[in-house]
Amino acid sequence: MPAYQNEHGYDNVFEYVEPGLYALDTTEDGLCLLAYVADHRIRCSLHTAGTNLGLPLGKVKPEACLLWPMSLSEGDEVLSIAGDALAYRCTALRRKRSNRLPAAFVEAVELVYGDGRGAHLEKEAGTGARRTMLQRRS
Repeated sequence: MPAYQNEHGYDNVFEYVEPGLYALDTTEDGLCLLAYVADHRIRCSLHTAGTNLGLPLGKVKPEACLLWPMSLSEGDEVLSIAGDALAYRCTALRRKRSNRLPAAFVEAVELVYGDGRGAHLEKEAGTGARRTMLQRRS
């Protein structure tokens, strides 16, 4: 990523949040520093690199990135939509609502929570449920 190179190596892409907690920094537009635009769509460089190299996304992307636009809160017990998630075209609310979850999100839930958890979430969404319980893999 040549844009982040400096005379000492690379710029720090992390932002201090609170003691022991850092987040990926964002641009002035609020996009992750690892995002880029291709074919008029916002893409993730970690996702692209992992896919191009044939690496499992669970090994390439942090859990928070896999789950975005969802975020963990309340001691990592509650998975809910991130506060700024609806500000982006790709995640904005649609006029026609659907109970179907995007396949990529179901896959991300499987990677983070374990086999069968994404299918459980998909089934619950299909019934119109707005809340459900997911057990993290042990």
